[in-house]
Amino acid sequence: MTENPKTPSLRARLLLWLLLPGLIMGSGLLAKNYLSVSEVANRIQDRLLVALAVTISEHAIKSRGDLLSRDIELLLEEFTRENTYYRVQGPNGAFVTGDTGLPRAPADLVLKPGVPHFYNAHYRNEDVRAVTMKYLVSDPSSNIHGWVTIDVSQTRRQRDSLIYDELMGSLTDYLVLMFLSGIFAWIGVTHGLAPLQRLQQAIRRRSTDDLRPIRHVMPKEVTEVVLSINGLLARLESSITANQRFIADASHQLRTPLATVQAEAEWALRNIHSDEDRLALERIVQQTRETSRLTSQLLNLARVSPEGRKAGSLVKINLLNFASGVTAEKVRAALHHQVDLGFDDQSEGMSCEIATGNEVLLHEALCNLIDNAMIYSPPGSSITVRVIGSGAVTGPIIEVEDNGPGIAPEDRGRVLGRFVRLDNDNKQGCGLGLAIVKEVADAHEAQLSLETGPNGKGLRVRIAFP
Repeated sequence: MTENPKTPSLRARLLLWLLLPGLIMGSGLLAKNYLSVSEVANRIQDRLLVALAVTISEHAIKSRGDLLSRDIELLLEEFTRENTYYRVQGPNGAFVTGDTGLPRAPADLVLKPGVPHFYNAHYRNEDVRAVTMKYLVSDPSSNIHGWVTIDVSQTRRQRDSLIYDELMGSLTDYLVLMFLSGIFAWIGVTHGLAPLQRLQQAIRRRSTDDLRPIRHVMPKEVTEVVLSINGLLARLESSITANQRFIADASHQLRTPLATVQAEAEWALRNIHSDEDRLALERIVQQTRETSRLTSQLLNLARVSPEGRKAGSLVKINLLNFASGVTAEKVRAALHHQVDLGFDDQSEGMSCEIATGNEVLLHEALCNLIDNAMIYSPPGSSITVRVIGSGAVTGPIIEVEDNGPGIAPEDRGRVLGRFVRLDNDNKQGCGLGLAIVKEVADAHEAQLSLETGPNGKGLRVRIAFP
């Protein structure tokens, strides 16, 4: 299953579900706090406006309609930190004193005596809060008698500043709270996902051959996942075991009749006198040999592939002794192909051991490299098997070098695939030898490379172990 970059991670989803309710509730609390502060500020300013209205109306009546003195205006401005405007009208609506251009209350408003009415307006390029109310005048010394109307408006700068400061304070507290919540949520989610990360690392550390059950202690929610994985591993191991059994049975069932057919055909070929029959038998022998080799290579490929390998067969191997032994096994075949097969020890006292190797697979890989070199090299060629000791960068190295036709650089990546043959005229190859070597190298986490042979001729195949 490939990872979709557009799909959010589990960590991101958990953090989202943990922090999203806080964001929503925090936004709601900020809105509620704004409304509450606004309501309190309006209530305070409204009470102040009523007091100002009563004070201004009494002063206007006692002064027989005079404006407030400059001292009183400065005192009001210093006390309220706002600009205050007013207008006083007599019982018949006649203007008494104040600002004639002051905004008026809504036209459809019916004032009740002594009951203030508040509204918002705009005056002198500023938002103002206004109150209008009727005030009963019954002072015999005044020339005004009856219900007078008093309008008082006050700017809202101080009120808005108070609301802004309170809102910014709440927002700062909220952001700090969300930041701390995010940190604790991240720590909590990381701690909660730690078992999954340990499980991931345990699975990644496994090789393709290691099908043992996972034994890590996990939380209850993850235990079911581990049990499911273990069940899958058990079924996979059972399937591989059945596959291995099939390979063994197929090896026996296929090789025996093919060997029999080949032996019978070769016997008949030695005793045949007809040229036509001889040609037919020669084709049978040749096809039988090719089929036998193909069958053997297919079975070997199945054995070295990840599905057929077993982790229990890994042992410590001295590559110097191992490679020299395999080379000695192939001397007779080299003589048959009329090539010079030699072994070159370049260990120079350095270690040639690998801690975990599968001797059967390595034997198959080295035999394939030597066989390929003999098959594709003309008579009289030389083949060298070389072992180089561990260096500063890599571990020990096995090389098989020949001075045959070689492989062009542009074809070297392609020939590592299955059933790829560059020389279709050569009937001895089946296109699986280098694929088997590649599988064995991957099983040992080794680096396989194909290079040009000595003096720009032939091919050098190198397996560098880690």
